[in-house]
Amino acid sequence: MAHEDGLLRELTTLRRGWGLETERLRSRLGPLVSGWCEIHRTTSDRDARRVLREAISAAIAEFPADDRLAVNVALGIAPGAQHALLSDRVGVLAERLSVSERTARRRIDRSFSRLAAEIEAGTRPRDDVPDPDQGWFVKRLKALVRLDTPEPELIEERLIVATREGLTRISAQFTVPRTEDGLDGEREVAADAQHGVRIAAAEREGQRHFRWLLDLPRPLARGETHTFSLVIRVRDGLPIRPSYAFVPLVTCESFAVRVRFDPARPPRSVWRLDRVPVSVLADPPQPGESLPLDGAGEVAQDFAAPQLGYAYGLRWLPQDIP
Repeated sequence: MAHEDGLLRELTTLRRGWGLETERLRSRLGPLVSGWCEIHRTTSDRDARRVLREAISAAIAEFPADDRLAVNVALGIAPGAQHALLSDRVGVLAERLSVSERTARRRIDRSFSRLAAEIEAGTRPRDDVPDPDQGWFVKRLKALVRLDTPEPELIEERLIVATREGLTRISAQFTVPRTEDGLDGEREVAADAQHGVRIAAAEREGQRHFRWLLDLPRPLARGETHTFSLVIRVRDGLPIRPSYAFVPLVTCESFAVRVRFDPARPPRSVWRLDRVPVSVLADPPQPGESLPLDGAGEVAQDFAAPQLGYAYGLRWLPQDIP
């Protein structure tokens, strides 16, 4: 019942203002509604709006006609209901049902309570094995790239939010980008759990892509948060591409990266990668505005709400490249 109440609160928030027509729709969605619709797999507000409309339409398909209308008008889905204020849409519903605005508002409240109950019933755990790539999203990712160690080292700390009940296993992925000469071949990468998870299995896909299945210390309830950290090391001694790029595959609300350079080999230039198409990463470097190293030989950058399928991070020119 607590989860159903949480869903109702998120749905009630969603019907305010412009409803589904609001700007920055994805940022308005709570973790329970996002998880229900798997909004983390969408790449824009337009896609999120389409997914929500389809999911809501399916959920209310067997509602009485007046209740279906109440949901669609309240969210601004129904034709002629695209108004900036919920109170205006309540008036639209009252007119179409030939009732008072007070009665129309009660109809909306009742319909949304039933919608929350339908969603809750449809998202209860099933007996099949859940997909570790689904059922959660990243609220915050902090990445530290260390180039002052004997081998390149990446420390990632994630704060995740469960979007399904009883989440017990998630996944992490890492790709060693191909170097400019393309002669790096098969790579050797190792991962170690610093805290918050245990590595249940390691998988290699091709020469450069790695995936780990991570067991959580206890099942997470829907909406619950958890923090864990992994250390990933490139162990083969081969050159790496002079960049670190994060490409979100699930929703990530914030991302921060810090690169610590070898004081004996500082870069000639460092610049920010911000919403860069993944296909561009393999192109010859096109330096942007140069970022200064601080006294510790580090460069740090923050990114708010990185978009799925695009790259964010830092790229640099080593000293030995003209």
